[in-house]
Amino acid sequence: MSTHTARARRRLAAIAAGAAAAALLATASPAAAQTHRSAASPGGARALSGGTGGTAMGARRGPHFDQPLVVASDGTHVWVAGQFSPSVTELTAATGAVVQVITWSGLALPSGISSDGTHVWVASLIGNSVIELNAATGAVVKVITGSRYGFNHPDAISSDGTHVWVANRAGSSVTELTDTGALVKVITGARYRFNTPDAISCDGTHVWVANYGGKSVTELTAATGALVKVITGSRYGFNLPDALSRDGTHVWVANQIGKSVTELTAATGALVKVITGSSYRFNDPTGISSDGSHVWVANADGNSVTELNAATGALVKVIAGSSYRFNDPTGISSDGTHVWVANQIGNSVTELNAATGALVKVIT
Repeated sequence: MSTHTARARRRLAAIAAGAAAAALLATASPAAAQTHRSAASPGGARALSGGTGGTAMGARRGPHFDQPLVVASDGTHVWVAGQFSPSVTELTAATGAVVQVITWSGLALPSGISSDGTHVWVASLIGNSVIELNAATGAVVKVITGSRYGFNHPDAISSDGTHVWVANRAGSSVTELTDTGALVKVITGARYRFNTPDAISCDGTHVWVANYGGKSVTELTAATGALVKVITGSRYGFNLPDALSRDGTHVWVANQIGKSVTELTAATGALVKVITGSSYRFNDPTGISSDGSHVWVANADGNSVTELNAATGALVKVIAGSSYRFNDPTGISSDGTHVWVANQIGNSVTELNAATGALVKVIT
């Protein structure tokens, strides 16, 4: 059985296992609750819990990775969420040290995470909700849930500091929130051609949505949520686009089955090139991040990371080897100084130097 098939079955199993949790969530109050903190010894991590049914985990000296699926860095903090744990682990970006483990029993299969430096937004796939954290403290601010938000297996989330955009995988829609978590609108309809939207990214001007099932990218205007265009066609090389990143100049789309990366111009959505070939060693690319200088692609089946030059799309290097301990790397985030790779099966995070791609450490 291929790793891709195995991963798909694990995801389905996680969704099935989460059904019972979803039933329990339906009986719990979704309102934001008090948070409480347990003291940690010097150098230890703080454990924090909040929300109805939250459970304190006690002081921890290590992370709480349970098949880490997504990672986000804002340059100060790094936030990691695992698919089988109702928690988010916060690291210090400067050192990779564990700050705290934030747990809330309503966080069911966190599948997307985004930080704008002030807020951290976590999409709960099974909980059909979004949890807002305070980026400075990690405290739970609120849990956003309810039918009017249109959350239906929210699978990806992006914030530009003004708007929060949520891709609803099963709902074939996008939910727009303000930076306070208030509902702006639910964007849906045939003309948007949302089809299993699996990735979303916003640069404050444009919103880009990768349609995994539609083999397309939908572009919206960030100011209004209005449709700009749907980008589709064989020349773009979209083949189960599973991850997307923008740096203000370029948009980079990782094609999971296509074993390729599509580069677009952010200003117009025009095709620049489709990057493919054996030298890149793209193998089930499921994560991508650009910091404006480098583009980093996580190859889940290849247990490697491919680095590209953001200015040209040229190959810089393929990073692989036992010392990196890449094991089903599915999530990746770069803040321009550090690159953070979430190893789903390895239950670890690999930190790289963004300037050189050199290994800094493996956090486990």
